[in-house]
Amino acid sequence: MGAMHLAGTARGSRRARQHGSVGDVVRQIALLVSMPCALAAFAAAPTDPRILFAAGSNVPKPVQALAWHVIETRCNYQSFERDQRSFFAYDSRATKVGAGVVYSISIRTDLSWKRSEPPAFIDMTVVDDGGLRLAALRSSFVVCQDVRAAGAVETR
Repeated sequence: MGAMHLAGTARGSRRARQHGSVGDVVRQIALLVSMPCALAAFAAAPTDPRILFAAGSNVPKPVQALAWHVIETRCNYQSFERDQRSFFAYDSRATKVGAGVVYSISIRTDLSWKRSEPPAFIDMTVVDDGGLRLAALRSSFVVCQDVRAAGAVETR
């Protein structure tokens, strides 16, 4: 009986070495489950513009993206400040001019948690004449470089 018991133990430990212990299996499952979470942490930031436009807005996505790019590159906000602010296009108009379209966009930005600071206003004009370009930029309560001072922003 002793020899049979030893043979069964040897067979059982060989099987355990081949397939791993329950703890090894649990570790492997935990690793597989945590992989997507780790990969999501390194995923790129959203590419959608962070300006909220009205649902039926006549401003196409490329113009919205250029408007956000202008705020990122021309307005005096640090990246952490932009992340804390909300940007809302409270007035946007499209006007057909010749072969192109002129978009007038008025944006209000504020810190929702800090009501003691007045909201900032950014007005920009974007022209689409086969390519997008910033034609005018004005602001209050935030410094933004005007087109004449900094050169044109264009996408073609």
